[in-house]
Parts: sequence; C-alpha cells; structure tokens
Amino acid sequence: MIEEFHYQIPWRTSSAHPGRHPGKHSGGEHDFQGHAPLISRPEAHNIDVHASLLDPFQQYVVRTFRQRSVINVTVIADLSASMGFQNKMATLAKFTEQTAYSAYRSGDHFGFMGCGEDIIPEFYMPPRWYKGGTAELAESLRHYHPASTNAKGLLTVQEYCPRHRALIFLVSDFHYPLQDIATLFDSLLKHDVIPVVMWHPDEYEQLPEWGLFTLSDPETGREKTLLMRPGLKKKIIQAFNAQREQLKHLFIRYGRQPFYLNDAFEADQMTRYFYEQ
Repeated sequence: MIEEFHYQIPWRTSSAHPGRHPGKHSGGEHDFQGHAPLISRPEAHNIDVHASLLDPFQQYVVRTFRQRSVINVTVIADLSASMGFQNKMATLAKFTEQTAYSAYRSGDHFGFMGCGEDIIPEFYMPPRWYKGGTAELAESLRHYHPASTNAKGLLTVQEYCPRHRALIFLVSDFHYPLQDIATLFDSLLKHDVIPVVMWHPDEYEQLPEWGLFTLSDPETGREKTLLMRPGLKKKIIQAFNAQREQLKHLFIRYGRQPFYLNDAFEADQMTRYFYEQ
C-alpha cells in the first residue's frame, strides 16, 4: 500500500481548473471573497439579506467567493553520479512514488524531471493527472545507476516547468557550490520550491573511528585513501554541519526550509514539514 502525505500552499493558484487549493478566480461557494451588487453579479442564491439591509444605496448585494483550484506538483531530481551512493536511488523512488500518489489523491497534476548533464528523456513526465500514481517511474528509478559527472541539466528545467506557479520538490544532495545552487533557485523563482536534501548517514555520521578509509568521488572517479582517526572524523562531521547551516540560510532566502531525506522516507515526515511551515 502506498502511503500519502498532505501538503498545503500559502499562495493562490491562477489555474482555472477546480480543485482543493486556494485560487485567484471567482467561483465556487467555499472561500468567501466579499460582496457585490446583485445587478453586477446576478446570483440570487447568494443574496446576503443582512448585508443588503445595511447597504447605503438600498440595493441587494450578494456574497462572492473564490474558486478552489488544482495545482501542478513536480519532482525535479538530481540524477548525477553522487546520487548513486548507497540506497539514495531507492529512497528517491519511494519519495517520488508517494509524492505522485499524494498529488493524485488531492486531484492535482504530477510531473517529474530527472537531470544529469541534461534532462534525461526517460525520466521526463509532463504534468498531468496520473491515475493511481506512477509505479513504472518508481521502478525505473529504483534500478537506475546514475553516471553523469554533473547535474547541469537542472539549470535548464525552468523551460519545461508548468506555466502557472507550481509546487516543486527539488531533490538533490546539493554537493556543489552555493553560488550554483543560488543560480538554480533564481531560475525557479516563479515557483514554490521545496529543497529536499538527500544525505546518507554513511557519508559523514557513520564513519569508522580508526583504520584506512578510501574516499571516492563518484562524479570525477578520483579516490583518496586516508588514515581515519577520531580527529579527522570530527572534522568531516563539522564540515557537513557547516554546509547544513549554509544551505539552511540559502534556502530560507528563497522562502522554504530544507527537508532532509536520509536513508528512509516516511510520508508522515513530509506532512509534519508542511504543518510546521
């Protein structure tokens, strides 16, 4: 059984299709907008008797409402070689499957873009309503072995993003310069971007205290053998913690706290993330 999480947005969508999120268009009978003269809005079933009695021009007035509409939910994933570390792809597959199912259950459209040096064609799904989720996509991600030496394709995704403002989950380990990350977020400024940071505990927390240890960079293929000792382990953990703080400050500048995705994903974690925003 696929778990789902609940998400909410603090903005109004301009989509004209009826859904469950606050919209900009007039219509429906849920989100009260204000009053208007009956002569301009001939909707007799919405006449507000109390407001009409208080109207200084002694005319009938009606309640007006804003329509609730659908949004596009898109997962944009970094599929460079570093995302092949440990079980990151399996975690990404699970996250993507549950996000697609959550969008389906909310009546929203779902889209996916996976990027290496460019957008990878087999991992591009335009935003639309996918009945029941995207099991095939999740299965493909689960068995994919990323080999790209970089994720520069992320800088081109804005051309393929929905026309209206969308909710975007940007999944990456963000192991590249802060300036490049800022450039990426600048290109997606029109959208509501949730940074999903994928760090595996084996990258920094679960290093051995002593012994020979080989560090390898999957994107350059370079390896370096080190004599691991408590002091060096402490320095590596401190470097990750410093990067965590830098990323946090950067993402807050763009409007959202980061969501850290370690070696497992539970839908309730994401629901709590949205409730805490």
